[in-house]
Amino acid sequence: MSQAVLKIGFVGAGAIHFGRPEVPWAHASRIEKIGGLEVVGIVDPDTCRSDEVLKERLASRDYGHMYTNCRLLTDYRELLAMKPDVVFIGIPPAFRGSPKSGKNLELEFTRAGIHAFVEKPLSLVPPEEFSPYVSSIAEACQTNDVVLSVGYMFRYHAAVLKMKELIAQHGGKVMAFNARYYFAYTEGVNKYWFNTEFSGGPIVEQATHFCDLARYIVGDVDMTSLHTIMLNDSDEGGAGKLRHVTAEDEIPSDKRIPRVTLSHWKFVNGGLGTLMHSVTLPGSRYQATIDVQLDGLQLSLIDPYEPTSILRVRNIEGPDPNKDQDFVFENDDTYLRELDTFMKAVRQRKQLLIKSSYEDAAKTYELTWAIRRQGEVKK
Repeated sequence: MSQAVLKIGFVGAGAIHFGRPEVPWAHASRIEKIGGLEVVGIVDPDTCRSDEVLKERLASRDYGHMYTNCRLLTDYRELLAMKPDVVFIGIPPAFRGSPKSGKNLELEFTRAGIHAFVEKPLSLVPPEEFSPYVSSIAEACQTNDVVLSVGYMFRYHAAVLKMKELIAQHGGKVMAFNARYYFAYTEGVNKYWFNTEFSGGPIVEQATHFCDLARYIVGDVDMTSLHTIMLNDSDEGGAGKLRHVTAEDEIPSDKRIPRVTLSHWKFVNGGLGTLMHSVTLPGSRYQATIDVQLDGLQLSLIDPYEPTSILRVRNIEGPDPNKDQDFVFENDDTYLRELDTFMKAVRQRKQLLIKSSYEDAAKTYELTWAIRRQGEVKK
C-alpha cells in the first residue's frame, strides 16, 4: 500500500531549510530524499529569497514535482490557514518561541493539529517566562495528537549513539564530561549570530548542541553548581578584540557576543562537566570535541560536524588498556536520520520515536540561559 502524500510548509527560506554552499544543513534536501511529500508553502518576508529558492527547487529533475503547487507567502498565518500536515519552523528565535501574539507560531500550529519540526534555540524569552509557554505547547500536542520535534541533530549522530551504547555496556556513572566548541568566524556571514539581542549569544545559539549532549549523555545539571566566566569585546586588556570580523560594525559593544565562554558544573548524578566556547578560528571549519570519562573508560568524539568523525575509545576491557580504538563514521548524515525519524513519527503518530521533545529541549534552553547569565553577572 502506498503512503499518503504529506503536505509540507516551511516558515523561513533561509539556509537551515534550503542550504548554502558553506553549510552542511539543508532540511529540504533531506526530506526530498525521504519522499512522499508535497511542499505547499514557503513563508518569508524576503520574497526575493523565497522566489529564488522556489525557482531552484522547481528546476530539479528529481524533486521539482514536489513544488509544483507551492505558494510563496509573507506571513505564517497564511500557511496556517492552508492547514498543511507538517510545518518546519526555521526563522531566528527573536521571531518565535514567545507567548506574544505573532511570535507564538509553535502554539498556533500545534493547536491547529499540525505536526511541527522546530529549530533551536527555542526562544529568546527568559526561561521563567518561557516555561508557561512550554506547558501550553505540551498540552496542545497531547490534545491534538501532534508530533513535535526540536532540531538537536546530534542526538541522532551515529557516533553519539555508539557512545551511549558503550557507556551502557561498561556500566557505572560518568565521572567527567568535557566539551570544546571553537567557532570559525572570519568567513561568518550570518550577522545575527554576532548580536546577542537576536541570537541569545553563542551558548544559547551555538553551544546549545553540546549543552544538550551533556544532558543526553550524562543527565541533568545541578543548576546551583554552575560557574561561568567570559571574555568580552570590552575586556580592558584588549584580549577580546576580533580583527577579522565585519559583521559587528553596526552592533553596539554591549550587544556583541562573548569571545570566550568557560563554564563548569556538577551533574545531579554526581559527575562533573565543563564547556568551553570560543570565537577565534580562521575560515569556516569549526573545531569540536567531546570527552567523556568513566572509571576505566574514555570516549572522545572528534569533529562531529565534519563528514567524517571519529569516536576514540580507551577501555580497560579492551585488548590493550594503553591503546586507543577508533570508530570512524564516514558520511554519516545525522540531519537525514533526524528528519527521517521525524517523518516516520508523523506518519505513525508516535511522539516516542522523537529523541528531542519540546519539553526536554526546554531543559537544555534553561541550562544555556543559566550559563549565559552566570557569565554576564561577572562582566
